[in-house]
Amino acid sequence: MQLTALPRQIAAAGAVGALAFSALAIAPAANAGVATNGYLCVNAVAGTVPVTVATDVTLPPTAPAGFDVPADLLDVKNKVTISNADKGKFTAFGVTKVDMTDYKLTLGDVAVGAGSLAVAPSAFVDNGNGTSTADINGKNAAFTTPAAGTYVVSAPTTFKLLATLGSGQNAEFVCNSTAAPTSVGSVTIDDNESITTAKARAVEAGMPAKVKVKVVAPNEVPTGKVIAQIGSKRVARGVVNAKGRVVLEVKAKFLTQASNKVKVKYLGDDYTGTSKTKVFVKVKG
Repeated sequence: MQLTALPRQIAAAGAVGALAFSALAIAPAANAGVATNGYLCVNAVAGTVPVTVATDVTLPPTAPAGFDVPADLLDVKNKVTISNADKGKFTAFGVTKVDMTDYKLTLGDVAVGAGSLAVAPSAFVDNGNGTSTADINGKNAAFTTPAAGTYVVSAPTTFKLLATLGSGQNAEFVCNSTAAPTSVGSVTIDDNESITTAKARAVEAGMPAKVKVKVVAPNEVPTGKVIAQIGSKRVARGVVNAKGRVVLEVKAKFLTQASNKVKVKYLGDDYTGTSKTKVFVKVKG
């Protein structure tokens, strides 16, 4: 599978989104590798077919968290090897097509489907050692990258082979790995850079101030806490709503100057990094 430059529908407008897209688009490929795994594919009537799958994967060094990867963007490349005897059985039974279905790589807890992977038995080329290999390639299903962190990308533990007969009937083989699937590398999922803005109106002496805060970021609407400080003292806190907004109330006792600098900080979440800003609250009278 090749995870390369990915177009993105930005959840929050502005420069942050553009920067995140640009960073992904120019990221050089890294962590390239091949995961080779053995499977036993079982059908109640036809018996067991040993299968070896070598999945070629090229991964970018990083990708943003919560990124919506569209379907049919990424190449999924597999070399599938079976014995010549099993290839002969497929031919003898009139199999016209072999599909690898439910073939999903794992990116942390996220399953990355490979769509339809299908070839005719004649595509298996004799290796001269009693086995034959076919290139079974396809495209990805849509998926969303997980929360920020570093994740191992592994081959699946199970998938299915669907043999289609000339009559149109299907024979399904359930394939399970003979050992723990190998990794093809890892990807670091970065949190999204956020921007925090704040504004406040002047207040009369003895009255609290309301600081309106907005946090934006690409890929995910930010969630979590926002705090306000005057100097080193925390004077207000709150949680952003579903639109990334919160109103913080700063009590009058903290507004001791004619102009009070209030530092506002968003503390981040699993998908979004921290950010901060400042606003001046003026006290009349």
